[in-house]
Amino acid sequence: MSETGFDDSMRYLRVTLGDGDDVAMTLYEVDENDWVHRMVQLHPQGSRFAPEDVLMCRPVNSGAMLSHACTEAIERDDFDLIWAEVAGERSFLGRVLDPTRPWDGFIDASRGRMRVRWQPSGPLGGEWTCVPGVPQLYVLGDETSARSICAAVFMERAISWSIAAGVGEPRRAAA
Repeated sequence: MSETGFDDSMRYLRVTLGDGDDVAMTLYEVDENDWVHRMVQLHPQGSRFAPEDVLMCRPVNSGAMLSHACTEAIERDDFDLIWAEVAGERSFLGRVLDPTRPWDGFIDASRGRMRVRWQPSGPLGGEWTCVPGVPQLYVLGDETSARSICAAVFMERAISWSIAAGVGEPRRAAA
């Protein structure tokens, strides 16, 4: 893992389609198994993100993508620069009570009711797994659980939020 919390083994792709004023660009962050971790489509009508606007249920074929003339590999810094510019537009942020604070929650997914945490800064460790597409959202579970949460986010399943216990609260002095 890098200092930013993103795996250094990720590959970054830019797909550009169209001409003139009708150009669309899609950016992908893809792991060594071709699973998409972050994806955004940029076009004149606005931005669309995975997983809330575009469901990515299967790995992509990055080799085939790179063999196409409209696709190029880009550096992580270039990807992160564009991502930082548009990430604040994502519709999922409207589903978080206050995106600047950590929150615990539950969401009903295909694997049942699952505990999630919104962590606006820094990665969570231990039993928490980052939900692909939403670097601040974690699920208490494994990669399969994280993919299940992706589908739940896409299907706009309700999330029951509560303040994250013990996070950001002042500690009381011992008596």
